[in-house]
Amino acid sequence: MRLNRRERLVVGVGAALVALVLIYTLLYEPLQRRRAGQAGATVRLEQDLAEMRTLAAQYQGLVQSRERMKKRLETRSKDFSPFSYLQGLAKETGLADKIESMTPVASAAESGGTSAALEVDLRLNGIGLAELVRFLYRVETSDQAIQVVQLHIRPRYLNPEQLDVSLRLASPGGPA
Repeated sequence: MRLNRRERLVVGVGAALVALVLIYTLLYEPLQRRRAGQAGATVRLEQDLAEMRTLAAQYQGLVQSRERMKKRLETRSKDFSPFSYLQGLAKETGLADKIESMTPVASAAESGGTSAALEVDLRLNGIGLAELVRFLYRVETSDQAIQVVQLHIRPRYLNPEQLDVSLRLASPGGPA
């Protein structure tokens, strides 16, 4: 069967359109979807990398903090007692007569845990804000590695400038 020129043109154009549709659906569209997926994956991976860098910096900070704490503990006297140390700090800051109680708290190691820490509950009555700040500053900046774990401040009802304070202080490394 012989086709005239116009029919051959129509068949050629139809075949070209079918070829273009096949190329579009079988090659171009899947490549575009894959490229878009890879672009999204690249963005997610870049975000993950940024988060990993942040976590690495935090980890390095924790490692440095741990090393500083080890050095502080190594320089601390072997017969260190948090009670006498806190009593001395209270005396230096003028709070010795304001101590209501100082009691030891069972540490995690004594309760079956793995962390050995000295913990002390300290109650101070009738102190001023400036005295409290001075005492807390001395505790936190001391070279004896003592930290405030809990702090409860209550103003007195009749004299709100006077505070009743409950502190829990902790120091790593229990007695030898």
